[in-house]
Amino acid sequence: MNIYLIHGDNSIASYERLTLYLNKAKANEWEIVDIDNDNIDIKNLLRSNTLFGNKRLVVIRKYTLIESKTIEYLKTTDSQTEILIYHDNLIPETFIKKLTDVKKNEVFKISKYLWKFIDNFYPDNIKNCLFFFHESLKADPAELIFSILVGQLKDMFLVLNTDKPLPYPLWRSQNIQRQAEKFGRIKIKSVIDGLSKIDIKTKTSSASLKDELDLFIIRKLK
Repeated sequence: MNIYLIHGDNSIASYERLTLYLNKAKANEWEIVDIDNDNIDIKNLLRSNTLFGNKRLVVIRKYTLIESKTIEYLKTTDSQTEILIYHDNLIPETFIKKLTDVKKNEVFKISKYLWKFIDNFYPDNIKNCLFFFHESLKADPAELIFSILVGQLKDMFLVLNTDKPLPYPLWRSQNIQRQAEKFGRIKIKSVIDGLSKIDIKTKTSSASLKDELDLFIIRKLK
């Protein structure tokens, strides 16, 4: 039994890799079992035979779905089933070390410049923000940068408009709080609305997301 790992905080790149595996399995007429919730007993599923005797690929879309009993079973079985564990963030090393027969461990990480861009996205900081944005583009797709920026701005909006605590460590919540206060309630809403317009424009026309974000940074961080 071979185990493949696809994980990392660069969810766009990791998902593209997952899709590649799935398409290859389909082309080879493998039986594909896709598990994304804890209602399935993975150990019993792995012990069962395939429906038509075809080779089988079992995709587990979160490493936390794999219980201790399943890990122990994986260490002893000689099944020909291929297992692909996909996680949209980093899988802890402590978990990976419990596995045997890991044929490939593919990690897709976001560059340090993307996080620096996110941290520097606030009013009167155009120069630094543009620098880190362009550095990030060398390693990160514009779609990923856009997605993470949207998430950060939504968190800032929540901080400014609700008392609901963010589900993050204290240091990160405090950083978001400070960043949000630099915008204020009115400005943050305007910025989010602007991103929504960019999203619609780039999906309904030939507009470049990179170019739109360039202009957006200059206009909104004045």
